[in-house]
Amino acid sequence: MFKLKIIYFLFIYTLRGTFRQREALERFQQRKWHRFRKKVLTLSPFYQELAQKEADLADFPLMNKAAFMANFGQINTLSIQREEAMQLALQAEFERDFSPELKGATVGLSTGTSGTRGLFLVSTTERAQWTAMVLRRVVPIKFFRRQKVAFFLRANSNLYSSVQSASLEFRFFDIFQPIEKLLVALADFQPHILAAQPSILSAIAEGQVAGSVNIQPHLLISFAEVLNDADKQFIQKTFPVPLREVYQCTEGFLAVTCAHGTMHLNEDIAIFEKKYLDESRFIPIITDFTRSSQPIVRYELNDILVKKTEPCPCGSCFTALERIEGREDDILVFTGKNGELIKVFPDLICRVIARSTEGFRAYRLRQVGALELQLELESDDFQGVSTKISAALHVFLQEKGISDMTITCKQGIERSAGEKLRRVERKIPPY
Repeated sequence: MFKLKIIYFLFIYTLRGTFRQREALERFQQRKWHRFRKKVLTLSPFYQELAQKEADLADFPLMNKAAFMANFGQINTLSIQREEAMQLALQAEFERDFSPELKGATVGLSTGTSGTRGLFLVSTTERAQWTAMVLRRVVPIKFFRRQKVAFFLRANSNLYSSVQSASLEFRFFDIFQPIEKLLVALADFQPHILAAQPSILSAIAEGQVAGSVNIQPHLLISFAEVLNDADKQFIQKTFPVPLREVYQCTEGFLAVTCAHGTMHLNEDIAIFEKKYLDESRFIPIITDFTRSSQPIVRYELNDILVKKTEPCPCGSCFTALERIEGREDDILVFTGKNGELIKVFPDLICRVIARSTEGFRAYRLRQVGALELQLELESDDFQGVSTKISAALHVFLQEKGISDMTITCKQGIERSAGEKLRRVERKIPPY
């Protein structure tokens, strides 16, 4: 039955085709929203009253991670309490067995880049929908040829293993394992498709260059972290094959790159309200009308997305993104000469570092009162490389009206197993 559900949703997505006109897409979204409000939200104790009043989407409260977790038991439609879901999720994490379900739903635990625990529920039907969307937009099926997929994850899930089929052989690689051990297993598996976060893809590429592993994937998939230009160039230089970016988080399958390399929001499965920070940067507020076990309604993420100004050649009317810039939490905050608050977007910092010098492989800049620059080098000249980057950052910050900023430099990037790498990270309160 599960496989039949996947085929059904694949048929639906194929029949739907690509939306070319924005007006048609918005009419479709409204039909889906009205049905979702009537069929799903009336079953959620948290949303039931507003849903029965047939309130407009704008009348529903804004949601964030803290509020979502605080009201977990009232929001979901399966009468699952937060404590029992957390117990099952933590047990799965400890035993590294992610197959158990609760009332027919997969329970997942996400730490996210914020480090705050988040729970998610996914029903069998929702898993089938997700799998169909992945097969439709990310991992194309090749008939009469079985493809091997290497998935590097912090935790496995029934959701991800749903991709397994007669056409796809899925294997989970636990990123809590040492990279040396993972490279040995990867060489043995010889995947056709390699899916991992950018920091893992970079580590695999480094292993390929060093001769620690020798694989020939046909497709790369990047997810979970921001893929910056330097990492992308290094990965694609090492593996000159298509690289597809996926914007996926606990709150849903949000965006994916098209055949032209442009990332588009998946606006046929969710409504994206945009909270603009400037003319192009915005925070997405999501209403996903495919999530019935755990409704996602007006959920405000803290990711910064940059809207693309030029239309994509693919012809889709889905919102096109220039890039995913980072997290709102990681906008650096400084005090100007006259005591005014000055905010600096992470992407601007990344651009300054990228053009300042060569000789480094990776970096992390943390605002911990002063700025702390951590570097992984391609050369032995730590002093020279760090001095050039520091000087470029000082000039940039002075142009912004920020002076007397101390920058300390360290060789090597401090990270723990399974941690998502954030290139620019603010560790101080915003005010």
